[in-house]
Amino acid sequence: MLRAFDDLRQAETDLEAPLHLEAAVLAKWDEAHRTSVARRRTLWREANAVAAFVAIGVGLWQLGHHLQQATRQPSSYDQSRTLVVVGEPILQGEPVRMVRMRMPASTLAGLGVRTVAVDPASQVDVDVIVGEDGIARAIRVGM
Repeated sequence: MLRAFDDLRQAETDLEAPLHLEAAVLAKWDEAHRTSVARRRTLWREANAVAAFVAIGVGLWQLGHHLQQATRQPSSYDQSRTLVVVGEPILQGEPVRMVRMRMPASTLAGLGVRTVAVDPASQVDVDVIVGEDGIARAIRVGM
């Protein structure tokens, strides 16, 4: 039996398939495998799109959550901060500097500004907004 198979193999090696038959078989092979590859690529594209959508959604939710927390302030915070405008108002486009300093609460009381400090001799932190000409434009108390 093995000898018969060897003879058949030798006889078949000299034969070649017609070109149109070979081309038709290869075309069918490509067609059958192209759809499975295309399906896999489509699946990966859809999965990537869903992952990107979820990542963007989570990022936007976190950003919104952080912005909500940043805009919420305790009510005592709003009551303890005071902004006093002194001198001329700040002109639009005028360059200003903010200078942080510590001064006695009695000095602020002399300007008519109430502080949360109980002792007039205690020190209070203030921010002073200074105009380009060196004159104070505003004082913010209660940082």
